[in-house]
Amino acid sequence: MKKFLVCPVCNSKDVEPDTGGYTGKYHCKNCGYIGSFILKMDEGEYNELMERERKEKSDL
Repeated sequence: MKKFLVCPVCNSKDVEPDTGGYTGKYHCKNCGYIGSFILKMDEGEYNELMERERKEKSDL
């Protein structure tokens, strides 16, 4: 399966290498996060993450 980048702050898939990939950092277009820590997931893993997030929010 194809893996894609996911922001560790807001869980957005709208992530790209910062400064063209020269710095080893990533930039989230959704929340503005810039950093070297990033999540790489396939579609199934991402769906599990989003389901856990929904359950945690509904438990509050």
